[in-house]
Amino acid sequence: MNPAISNSNSLPEELFRFSGLRKRPVLLDGKRIGRLADLIIEDKDVVAEVTHVCIGRPFGLPTLFVPWQKIQKLTTEVVVIDSIPDEHALEVEPYGAVLLMDYIMDKKVLDVEGREVEVVYDAVLTCKENRLFVVGVDLSRRSMLRRIGLTWLVKLTQGATDGIDNDTVAWNLVEPLPENLGSFKGDIRLKVFKDELAKMPPVDVARILEVLSHDQRAAIFAELETESASDTLEELEPVAQRSVIASMPPKKAAELINEMTPAQAADVLSVLPWSAMNEIVGLLHHETGTKVREILATFEGLIANYVVTDCVKLMPENTVIEARRAYQHAKETEAIAYLYIVDSNGGLLGFIESTELLRATDETRLREIMNESVVSVTTDQTLKDAEELFERYEFRALPVVDADGKMQGVIPYRDVMELRHISLE
Repeated sequence: MNPAISNSNSLPEELFRFSGLRKRPVLLDGKRIGRLADLIIEDKDVVAEVTHVCIGRPFGLPTLFVPWQKIQKLTTEVVVIDSIPDEHALEVEPYGAVLLMDYIMDKKVLDVEGREVEVVYDAVLTCKENRLFVVGVDLSRRSMLRRIGLTWLVKLTQGATDGIDNDTVAWNLVEPLPENLGSFKGDIRLKVFKDELAKMPPVDVARILEVLSHDQRAAIFAELETESASDTLEELEPVAQRSVIASMPPKKAAELINEMTPAQAADVLSVLPWSAMNEIVGLLHHETGTKVREILATFEGLIANYVVTDCVKLMPENTVIEARRAYQHAKETEAIAYLYIVDSNGGLLGFIESTELLRATDETRLREIMNESVVSVTTDQTLKDAEELFERYEFRALPVVDADGKMQGVIPYRDVMELRHISLE
């Protein structure tokens, strides 16, 4: 054990994310002296070891660089340090210090061929044998890069890293940091090829592709096997789907879409301009193309044709007890998950979940408990529009309004999603 870094206190073995430690209060002799601002690390190839804790102090006082061995307690709630014999000596930043926040966080991650994979959004640390190690960089914004297919292979941290999920790239896959970093403005490189992405689950590849450039996405799709490319295309967000399909010949796009079920194919094709969609559908297998056209026609159906008018509507000045009575008369309704609040002209003002009526007192005015952040659809929108809102907000019904904002009724979740999953096979 390195005596210069070893902590004489007995610290429990624990797993941390840097974001969970940063800005936590730091105590000395029971008094708060500042917050954890950063960590100084020493790259040891397999892991990086924390040598100092940087403490930001209020009132313009200089940052303190406290050696790790002075840390008495480290949790996601508080950091406690031992007595400091010479405070001024700790105000000097150690020579050649590599700061985790300044030098690692928010840096681009490149593969060995210099192509961008992602950005470091966090770091994973583990405390073992009274020493604190950085064992990985976390690229998990929007769940990206969750699996690389490689293990830690680090005897020093075995057991302590079992709780790390697959949102992390092990530190031993990161190339050694440059010596004498100074003010580091460069990128971080991985020791793996981008070709490793082909071994990842489609949903993970999709999350990565969504943040790459148009040309980068096109290059990766050109290398993927047809089945894998098809599965990945299905998982992409609509904007990325449109970009990918536009980058390939219609015949290639049809080849990928033929690997999908008709419902999946319709979902992907619905994001395209009509002319592009029609051309690709014409290249699909005859049976698949026929089914896809039927589904797309259903998606284009106007919401006005599916409105359910049997819903509960009241005015802001009505009371909770009046609302409960209204429900008694509407118990056969198809959409009673929500109570809708309208004005004297029928304009939609807000909504209340039916369960809220059980918590409020009888005389409470509905205006006092209504939610004014209403998500609605208009009569001239399509079922596809409603489907996207249902998937985004997970409502059980959506209110339908006309061009003037007057409530026409609701469209229930089940009506749209049953149409969405009609089996035409």
